[in-house]
Amino acid sequence: MGDDDAVAQLLDLARDIFGTPVAALARPGGDHPVVELTSSTLDPRATVRLLAGTDLAREALSVEVRRPDGVPGGRLLGVPASAAEPLDARQVEALHVVAALVAGVLHHRDRRSAEHRGRLASLDALVAGRGRRTVLQPVVDLRSGAVVGAEALSRFTGEDGYPRGPEQVFADARDSGMGVRLERAALESALTLLPALPAGAYLSVNASAEALLDAATRQVLLASQPERVVVEVTEHHRVDDYAALVESTAELRAEGLRLAVDDAGSGFASLQHVLHLSPDVVKLDIAFVRGIDGDPARRAVARALVGFASEVGATLVAEGVERPAELEVLRELEVDCAQGYLLGRPAPPPLRAVGGDDTTTIVLPRDPRP
Repeated sequence: MGDDDAVAQLLDLARDIFGTPVAALARPGGDHPVVELTSSTLDPRATVRLLAGTDLAREALSVEVRRPDGVPGGRLLGVPASAAEPLDARQVEALHVVAALVAGVLHHRDRRSAEHRGRLASLDALVAGRGRRTVLQPVVDLRSGAVVGAEALSRFTGEDGYPRGPEQVFADARDSGMGVRLERAALESALTLLPALPAGAYLSVNASAEALLDAATRQVLLASQPERVVVEVTEHHRVDDYAALVESTAELRAEGLRLAVDDAGSGFASLQHVLHLSPDVVKLDIAFVRGIDGDPARRAVARALVGFASEVGATLVAEGVERPAELEVLRELEVDCAQGYLLGRPAPPPLRAVGGDDTTTIVLPRDPRP
């Protein structure tokens, strides 16, 4: 039940207690109270005439609505069609209870509204770049050790100075209707880092299907160096029209941009992406990488995706590699590329990889066990 529905039911109760044909919630409004909601047994026109002919500021049948914090929140009014008897003690007591319930609903509604406005203001700041930065994590070829690309990741800081989780920030933006705006701003910031990458390396950026269906977002991607960009299609929302998504990305791919499916194997949505989008890059989800050296089931999933990627001509990238033993198994399975803390942590540019003398090649860690 919504807040207005709850107040409407309480007004129905108040009208019965007043014993009048109309009850109203009047909020402060300068010299004259403003009727926010009514409960009436009359038809709408008769209700309007009765309210217009009543001096609500002087109406005797009323009870104050006072918020839990003590701030006046208006009045409950009983509007009689003719002269009415004064309220007795039992009516007044019952109406005070109703007024307290109304005050509670209004207090929580206004607090949620203020929080919503605060989130919008915070998101506006993040879109503008305040409290948002971009870090890069290297993607390494498991055959040569060459850094072939980097994933751009957004990092957020709240007004209190503490980090905010990217997933939650983007979820808040989507819920507030600002998801595509924030994604587009993050893409614009990420694409400025292309010059920081080694020559020939690609930049991998994240975008939802909703963002890719947005013409302005596609224009941002086309205005960069699309032949050096990989877009990882995230699965924040179910895609209802893959034909439209394929059509929207066709222009990007014609200019050399490549598509990747993120978190492959983690759920139905990612498998749908793989089947419908014919990606150039498939990213093996961290859930199948972590502990792969000791789990035959994880190895079976990775082996299957190696075969699939080879069959369709895609590059397989393993995510979340943190231990040499995991890396060893991935190399044995002939996984193409990998990223993870073992190979390089997300950091501001310039791009940093573990080991080696520069950012273009690293010495791949080995499992120390015999």
